[in-house]
Amino acid sequence: MNTKSTLTVPERKALRRIVLCLAALGGAGIFLGYANPVYQFPPLALFFPACLAIFARIMPTARGSFYAGWLCASLGSSACLYWLSVPMHDFGGLPWLLTVPPILALGGYLGLYGGLFSLLYRLFREHLPFATALLLVAPLWTALDIAKGWLFSGFPWISLATAFLPWPDWARAASFVGADALSGLFALIAVAIAEAWPVRPGFTHDIPPKNRRAFCYGAILISMLAVYGPGLLPPLPEGRPITVGLIQGNVDQDQKWEPVYQAATLERYLTLSEWTVNPALGRIRQPVDLVVWPETSMPFYLETNERFAGRIADFSREFGVPVIFGAPGKSARPLGTGYYNRLWLQMPSGAERRSYDKTRLVPFGEYVPLSIPLPFIEYFTQGLEFIAGTDEAPLVSGDLALGALICYEAIFPDLARKRVASGANLLVNISNDAWFGRTAAPVQHLHLTAMRAIEEGRYIIRATNTGISAIITPGGRIAARGSLFRAEALVGTARLVQGVTVYHRAAPFITWGCLVITLAASAYCLKQRRNGK
Repeated sequence: MNTKSTLTVPERKALRRIVLCLAALGGAGIFLGYANPVYQFPPLALFFPACLAIFARIMPTARGSFYAGWLCASLGSSACLYWLSVPMHDFGGLPWLLTVPPILALGGYLGLYGGLFSLLYRLFREHLPFATALLLVAPLWTALDIAKGWLFSGFPWISLATAFLPWPDWARAASFVGADALSGLFALIAVAIAEAWPVRPGFTHDIPPKNRRAFCYGAILISMLAVYGPGLLPPLPEGRPITVGLIQGNVDQDQKWEPVYQAATLERYLTLSEWTVNPALGRIRQPVDLVVWPETSMPFYLETNERFAGRIADFSREFGVPVIFGAPGKSARPLGTGYYNRLWLQMPSGAERRSYDKTRLVPFGEYVPLSIPLPFIEYFTQGLEFIAGTDEAPLVSGDLALGALICYEAIFPDLARKRVASGANLLVNISNDAWFGRTAAPVQHLHLTAMRAIEEGRYIIRATNTGISAIITPGGRIAARGSLFRAEALVGTARLVQGVTVYHRAAPFITWGCLVITLAASAYCLKQRRNGK
């Protein structure tokens, strides 16, 4: 195998150009394969793991493989997260130019996982039989995605599996293996395609090209069957249908928290809701079983605003329908008042309200890690630092057992799994994506939420302030979808589901299995490397 010292100056320049071109190709692949403002074509995302695998093969040193993989993943991640500049500029007051470094920093962090993939896959190819190294791509990619969702509070935003949500049948395998392992299967397909045509002959332990291609084609076939096969199987049996009214207020974020606009905001939501529940208006064909308003749709504390709280209770009692809405909550604590991002369930009796407090908070949005002084963050936190809730039990109204996921929580598989394990037969996601304007963020968030529906075999009803509100089926299809930045009332049908998916039962085994396999293989290869083998 070549080393850096054996390359001539022209060879180094040529290699540098190849690395830059491949890094741009892989980064563009994940950007265009993922939801974006230009055009999304999911298979393009496969260029990303393919380029990372090529870096493992062509770079003269292991360090070079890591840095090339890091560059490729950093470019793609930063491009996918371009929309973070909007809240920093529009609400944080930063000039556009100063919004770039934080995005590049986050992209650079996520790029570390791409660099690790290139490095570890290189070690596997050097010290393990080719077929073994190739098959280890799936658990390796899965383990890195799991780590990305755990470390430093977790940020599992960009994944190969989520890129395929516009083609729901290609994402159905998540009901068996979960989004992380499904991403691993897609990575295996991409790497096997890249390996079928060797970039550098002789770097595959003298395996004849014919045998190498046979291994690759076999891996592709097995992975394709694993990915597409579950789409042909019947879903979980569904229970009774319910009619849901989703209310999208489209309230200006700059006005939302001003006390003078609070009454108008409440009246807007009540008026839109009445269109869905009042037969006298002629807008409904059947009774609505549940009305859902977005995250912090009510920008006041119900505990201290009896007049506004009474208006919501009167509406729920008059039309006999439970109302879900978001509002900040507070309660007394030994060291002072605690503030929560809270989801309320107003019962039709009018006298009873139940609540759920968000358990997974957004760093720099709902709390500041280590109390880092960043002036432009103050607008997002509204001068408060929220406290994480602890109760994950579903909110019950009749035969409805509602598993709540507030905004950011919908991107974490373990949170949806906990809700279903606690008895939820329907998942509710309330969110506020107004921060991100007309960017790809609302679509990306919608796709991530849809992946939770597939994993847990549950309908998800999703209400947002400015879009995209939706009803998502257990197969990941969007049964009803709202618009962006438009005040509207959306009525659709969901069903209550009682059973659990294969993934729901197998998640711990998949998680720990992939982590243990990856760590064991990495430790063995590192030991072999130290021994000079």
